[in-house]
Amino acid sequence: MENTLIINRLKLAQDYTELLDKENYQLVDMNMVEPFYIEDKEHHPATIIFERNEQLMSIRSDWTRSLLNYNENYQLNQSHFGYFGPVVRDYETFYQAGVELYGPGEEEILKSIDMHLSFFKSKTADRYRAIVVNNDELLDLYIEKYDLDSSIKELIYEKNISEIRKVLGEAHPLTVLMTAKVSDQIEIINNEFETSEVLGFINHLRNYLEDYNMKFILDLSFRSPQSYYNGFYFQVFLNHDYPLLSGGEYNSNAFGIAVNLSNGGLL
Repeated sequence: MENTLIINRLKLAQDYTELLDKENYQLVDMNMVEPFYIEDKEHHPATIIFERNEQLMSIRSDWTRSLLNYNENYQLNQSHFGYFGPVVRDYETFYQAGVELYGPGEEEILKSIDMHLSFFKSKTADRYRAIVVNNDELLDLYIEKYDLDSSIKELIYEKNISEIRKVLGEAHPLTVLMTAKVSDQIEIINNEFETSEVLGFINHLRNYLEDYNMKFILDLSFRSPQSYYNGFYFQVFLNHDYPLLSGGEYNSNAFGIAVNLSNGGLL
């Protein structure tokens, strides 16, 4: 069993990196030991830190932060990067693959998501169950339009329906939204903010991915899988409890997609 897992992982690594090479991504294979930056600890408190020659160092716990630091330090000309390799969190090693896009346009983001879905669809007999998306700016639109206190965010994220009803009332549009089926939220939000640029991208993505025949769920209670995502973010699920793909916008002009090779249902 262990041999099969290792062989399958290596085969997948070759096929995936060959795909990225074909699509003109710059492949990166960096040392797992890196200089330590305090902002990395803020995003990944489980990062392992140690001192070497009076310099604080860390063991890579996330490819996105490592590549971002590398790119900012060396100001690389390339804008599309791909990787496949281990990260260490809480003293455990996980294998992760993915891409980082710097300064991408909407079409580049859509194409990259589609590329991943198409590739991994060819690698499993399972079908995609759902893609769950959100952008925290959507909740901000409700707060601004109805002059709400920002504390309502935690009630939304917690799906504390009884408290939402108590604070806003049964008939409030946000209460109506949160008590509706999650699969219906996108239409309710579209009716409320149909001209929103944030919704425009989400609707474009929904149309772009129609051929995959999976549930497309816009859920305002869905929290970002990584604390540094500050725009649109998403997760894709196979018939499995854990996401296969996670990704989102960060650092104002960057976008990343990570592949969960440990328990995403692929290996």
